Amino acid sequence: MTRLEIKPDAELDKQLRFERLLAEISTFFINLPTDRIDSEIETAQHRVCKFLDLDRSALYLADEGDPETVLLAHLYQTPGNRIPPEGTSLKELLPWVLPKVLGGETITISKMTDLPEEAGSDRETFGLCGSRSVVIAPLAVGRRGVFGLLSFSLTREQREWTETAVKDFQLIAHVFANALVRKNTEQTLRHSGCGFDAGIAAQSGLFPKPLP
Repeated sequence: MTRLEIKPDAELDKQLRFERLLAEISTFFINLPTDRIDSEIETAQHRVCKFLDLDRSALYLADEGDPETVLLAHLYQTPGNRIPPEGTSLKELLPWVLPKVLGGETITISKMTDLPEEAGSDRETFGLCGSRSVVIAPLAVGRRGVFGLLSFSLTREQREWTETAVKDFQLIAHVFANALVRKNTEQTLRHSGCGFDAGIAAQSGLFPKPLP
């Protein structure tokens, strides 16, 4: 049997194992206590990056008072990588990318030359962070709209992103978005002095149910 005959089976097996990982992460977040969501997001980022041999995953959230102010909230990256700027809104760092993602678009960049001329500031930011290939998916739940973004990137090499890979990243973003909305809903109810029951809230539509 030649390597060409073996490769498709190996790739299929890896994809199936990754889909099992995604299902495990999704199921885990469904009933996860809200005070653990933030730390477990970073654990999940680590697991995904390790499985797919990625160098960085960053999650950014929009400020509730100013949706255009989008700041770094969760980060996993391999040792030796440059730390993305903290405390600076993506509106300044990625002025071309951010409006597209906030509009619901997933951005895929296999090489920085894919970016158009008008994305010069964005290309410079990616260069400062050492990013060579990036996928950026919006964080959104139902009618709430986009309230953040999740990125996965490579700094050691370039990679052509497959349609399957992009859909997988979108699924991870959806899982994280549901968890964050559930956390924020519970915190809001607690601050308002109301009792909270996750099952009743889900049935009443206070927040969407996570993916199965």
